[in-house]
Amino acid sequence: MLPGFALRLERDEDQERFTRLYDQNQRRLHRLAARLLGPGPKAEDAVHDTFVKLIQHYGQLRSRSDGHLERWLMAVVKNTALDMLRREGRETALEAQAWEPAVPPDLGEFEALVALIRDLPEDYRRVLELKFLAEWSLADIAEELDLTEGAVKSRVFRGRKLLIDALRREGYLDGRSCI
Repeated sequence: MLPGFALRLERDEDQERFTRLYDQNQRRLHRLAARLLGPGPKAEDAVHDTFVKLIQHYGQLRSRSDGHLERWLMAVVKNTALDMLRREGRETALEAQAWEPAVPPDLGEFEALVALIRDLPEDYRRVLELKFLAEWSLADIAEELDLTEGAVKSRVFRGRKLLIDALRREGYLDGRSCI
């Protein structure tokens, strides 16, 4: 259905490119949205909204490479999903709930990891989200955040250490490192 939105683009080559980007990325975007929101209509809505945003901003993005647009789509779907969670009030600060785990135990290890990553300082959180949740390469992260690969490696290392410490504090680790 969404590729029909490509008709809002005036040029044939833009419509073809949009359809190609949709076909190549919609499953991956859906997997990321489903990781954050759970499977179902909310994840589908996040992907749909992401492609609508691509159409809305296509004039500014037209000259970007397909690789850049794919990274842009991943960032937008992640931010859209997180905005949906915030609107639902499902994202809470760790300090506000210091007496209970950041995530109820029945949500599983992945959701616990996502919640703990969200509580990290922004510089580390962003790098870890792109590396471990969106599964971007170090080179792609460096390009997106305007950093050197060495700086990205350093932030991944330090962010992992902060995350391991948080996992230990929350009782998810018994003294050994798992990430």
